[in-house]
Amino acid sequence: MSDVIQNFDRAVAGYDAHSAPQAKLAAELARWIAPGERRGRAVEFGAGTGLFTRRMQPWSGSYLATDAAPRMVELGRARCPSASWAILDARQPATLDSVDWIFSCNLLQWLDDPEAAIKGWRKILVPRGQLLAAVLVPGSLLELQSVLPDSSPLRWRTTDEWRVILRHSGFSIVHESVWEHREIYPHSLAFLHAIHAMGLAPRRASRVGQLRAALRAYDEKFAAPGGVFATWRAWLVRAVAD
Repeated sequence: MSDVIQNFDRAVAGYDAHSAPQAKLAAELARWIAPGERRGRAVEFGAGTGLFTRRMQPWSGSYLATDAAPRMVELGRARCPSASWAILDARQPATLDSVDWIFSCNLLQWLDDPEAAIKGWRKILVPRGQLLAAVLVPGSLLELQSVLPDSSPLRWRTTDEWRVILRHSGFSIVHESVWEHREIYPHSLAFLHAIHAMGLAPRRASRVGQLRAALRAYDEKFAAPGGVFATWRAWLVRAVAD
């Protein structure tokens, strides 16, 4: 099990309580599929605890929600029993039957080689099958980066890079949009706890003094009514298999 998967598996108990931005992103992405379209054979990769899965119910047909973290799947199944659930690494979809829809909300930025994964997804889609995805892009957590440089655990690919990846993977974009949201946290330490719970902990361990100074700077520079803010930015895309 990779470090990323282990982080999410350990964080499962507190994930939903700290994942307000992810829940709002899931709600926005779900709006792109009208109720009348919610039918056929669908698979969701990186379903986590089911933040997006729950938004897609009821579904007419088969809906398989998957995640590589076993405890995430266990909790997702309990919270959204109307979907089928399975432990599955999104990079290894070859065992699945063909589907009409593939969904992925807030997963792809975690993969070292997302193009290889998406090419694998393309192979299980029927001709003209559709992909609906949301991925975090540059601009996310920029406030943290300003006070704690080089702390991101992710490689932030740009929207242009994602477009190229989709084209190379055999997809044509039908619709795309950039979503930006400012989440309010009581203070910088609460924000840091939240991103730890979401698996977005800074990749480098900072010295105690350095971290304290960074948190003080965060509280001063990014104050907002009710606490401090953090920016979340995502690229949403609907694409069809060529």
